[in-house]
Amino acid sequence: MWIDWQALETEIPLDELPGFHRAFLGLVSPEKDWQEVFLRQVQGKVGASLKQLEREGLAKVEAGRLLVSVEMVPEAYRRYLEG
Repeated sequence: MWIDWQALETEIPLDELPGFHRAFLGLVSPEKDWQEVFLRQVQGKVGASLKQLEREGLAKVEAGRLLVSVEMVPEAYRRYLEG
């Protein structure tokens, strides 16, 4: 199942986005403690990680939208998935 990344980010309340991004990076790079990383670094790493996921087949672009495999959405944030 594919999830529209931008639509998901839009559904998550603004004050929860940093936690979402850190939890996402925890799935992508579990060897690092993302809770201790500055937010600016987290934001940059999210973009780079999404590109890496695309190369690995866990994300794709269709009709100009970035789609990510649902398995790359942290469990705690799946409640924001549409439908």
